[in-house]
Parts: sequence; structure tokens; C-alpha cells
Amino acid sequence: MTDLDETYAPIAGCCNACRHYDRTAFGAANYGHCRRFPPATVEIQATGLPRGTWPVVGYDDWCGEYAKSAG
Repeated sequence: MTDLDETYAPIAGCCNACRHYDRTAFGAANYGHCRRFPPATVEIQATGLPRGTWPVVGYDDWCGEYAKSAG
């Protein structure tokens, strides 16, 4: 099993090299949010306010919407 704090180098054609991949909420873990489209679902928070959620993807996932990251 891979340690969650191990970060992989970007893999061409995979999520961790895509401009829509945002790993901010996950720190060094190899997961991120796909920000290609608006939030896919809305969750109601404990405060009663709605909050959008984005799909969680792994570093080596991929899809047909891939766009090379500028960085």
C-alpha cells in the first residue's frame, strides 16, 4: 500500500498533470478535486447552508476532458 503523504510526479494524460486537478484540500495525498465543471452535487452543512462538492479523483485517474497543466 502506498503512503498517503507520498506525492507522485505529474503523469502525462492523468489527473495529476491536468489543469483542472486541485489537490489543495488533500495536502500531500495523491487525491484531488476535478474542477472541470461546476460542483456535481450539493451537500447541506450542519449550519443548514448548501455547499457544492466536486468529484474526488486519484492522481492516476484520467478522462476525455484532460487539459495539460500550465505548471
